[in-house]
Amino acid sequence: MLAGDRIDHYETERVTKNGRLIFVSLTVSPIRDETGTVTSASAIARDVTQRRQSLTLAARLQELTAALGRELTPERAVAVLLEQTVSGLDADAGTVGLVDRSSAEVELVGAAGHDQTNLTRWRRFPLDADIPMSRAIRDAEPIWAASSEELIAGFPSLEGETVRFEGLAVIPLSVERRAIGGLSLSFESRRDLDPPERSFLLAAAQQAAYALERTDLYEQQRLAGERLSFLAEASELLGSSLDPDAALRGLADLAVRRIADWCTVDTLDESGELRTVAIAHVDPERIEVANELRRDRPADSAGGAAGVIRSGRAELYSEISDELLAERVDDDDEYLQRVRELGLVSAMIVPLAARGRAFGALTLVSAESGRHYDETDLELAEDLARRAGLAIDNSILFHREHEAAVTLQRALLPQAIPEIPGLEFAFRYEPAAPGLEVGGDWYEVVDRDDGTVALTIADVAGRGIGAASVMGRLRPTLRALATAPGPPEEAIARLDAVMGDFEDRAMTTVFHLHFDPRTGDGAYVRAGHPPALLRLPDGRVEQLDGGGTPPLGILDGIEYRSHAAALPSQSLLLLYTDGLIERPGGHLDTDIEHLIQTFATVSGSPQQCLDELAREFAAGDIFDDVAMLAMAVE
Repeated sequence: MLAGDRIDHYETERVTKNGRLIFVSLTVSPIRDETGTVTSASAIARDVTQRRQSLTLAARLQELTAALGRELTPERAVAVLLEQTVSGLDADAGTVGLVDRSSAEVELVGAAGHDQTNLTRWRRFPLDADIPMSRAIRDAEPIWAASSEELIAGFPSLEGETVRFEGLAVIPLSVERRAIGGLSLSFESRRDLDPPERSFLLAAAQQAAYALERTDLYEQQRLAGERLSFLAEASELLGSSLDPDAALRGLADLAVRRIADWCTVDTLDESGELRTVAIAHVDPERIEVANELRRDRPADSAGGAAGVIRSGRAELYSEISDELLAERVDDDDEYLQRVRELGLVSAMIVPLAARGRAFGALTLVSAESGRHYDETDLELAEDLARRAGLAIDNSILFHREHEAAVTLQRALLPQAIPEIPGLEFAFRYEPAAPGLEVGGDWYEVVDRDDGTVALTIADVAGRGIGAASVMGRLRPTLRALATAPGPPEEAIARLDAVMGDFEDRAMTTVFHLHFDPRTGDGAYVRAGHPPALLRLPDGRVEQLDGGGTPPLGILDGIEYRSHAAALPSQSLLLLYTDGLIERPGGHLDTDIEHLIQTFATVSGSPQQCLDELAREFAAGDIFDDVAMLAMAVE
């Protein structure tokens, strides 16, 4: 910086005034005097702790799930669980206990970070003991103790015991509300786990619980290899897509390659009607035959998949006899003959359920293979359906929450742009990729009484409802200020003053322009925001980056300055938020240069311009919200 360079998005650690350690992304810019000498620096720090923590824990959970899916023994599953959770939450020690076959005692089956001699007395202990792990297993509820005082207050029997660790978290390992064991993490200093950490721990324990039950079951049945491989592949497939229908179609295709000749997936739609999501068979022509049968005779509302969904209980047909077929199709001999030609031998129908509610059914049928399903096969199908049910339910819930947040964000944005003679506008908003919360990006166009027009693009720091709510207050405020007479710097200064009355002053970057279409003259304020781009009639692209000032909401007494800009006829102006160009591992200057080169080549109307930019820069996952506003001067 002393050499005159600008430092962009340098991530490091800082300590807040209350002593909390956070991760920040720093941008440091030199401030020069009249001679060009660097005299001081302007630093902007963006708290990225929540984002970094969420991404790190999500990646670790994915790694944990994949690792558990690869393990074939309970010992290895326990080792993977301890390795990922202890290191993932910086715990000092961890243990895993499982309920023994007598259901009366808990056996310690894994430990990390503990002195083994101190664990001798805890190798086995009663399930009805009044200690944290026993209670967590009995109640199937997690126990959180941020300090030894909290722990002893909750467990008076520990009074007088030597409590080595301050913080404690005990999570039951549960399968269908039945706890089979518990995971305990200990911390030497006080530790109050935040919501993302608790969610990670609960999800890890849930995955581990199913892995432990699965491996135990497969060991008993001596079918660990093939069936575990299948379930691991199914779990990976289910976790690889946030589209519920696509995941279920992929699951059906996998099932017909591994355990069935036919696989059908049916779910209930929002009106409660049964709909077929997937029909899979290795022969596409046979699938068309099945589709024709479904069209000619929709699924029976009293039996089959509908009956399983209603009862929530699986059905096993070890042999599909002709009598069974005739019973299901008792009034149509021609249809019955067409079903017979499928050569169905055996079938299983298992419910897809989550949170105590069945919302679909998975039907597995053998035909050409001649396989007869038994209770062991049914257990495998139910395990598969449990995984699918949880994965699909989580996906549906996330989509609903994400869509609701995006809907709120879009509702807070302008629904239309005013029509102004001699100008053509286009706007576009793209939410962040699924898995990330929406933010506070916004844009505005105001037709002013003096014949000029005010254009704004802005970005409220932070994520989720908090950022969106701040945006919802700032946008109408600036609109009102922009409507009043006065230069752009006056409107921005007043907006910053208004933000001083907010309980939470969220940093906000703004690019605000006043433009007179009669003269082509404009003036703008750039407060911490990426520079706007102006494409001139000859194709050259200029950056409107003159003399930026700090973002709003962080400093008092800022003197906001405006800068002149000439927008001649046949020019095109682009305003955008940083989500358009910023990508993990990227460099701002390089990213802006890429945008300039692309913007110089786009053609057509402002809307076509934004569409092309979206295709170029929004390919794949969008890691931040993107707002764009384009204006063409005729």
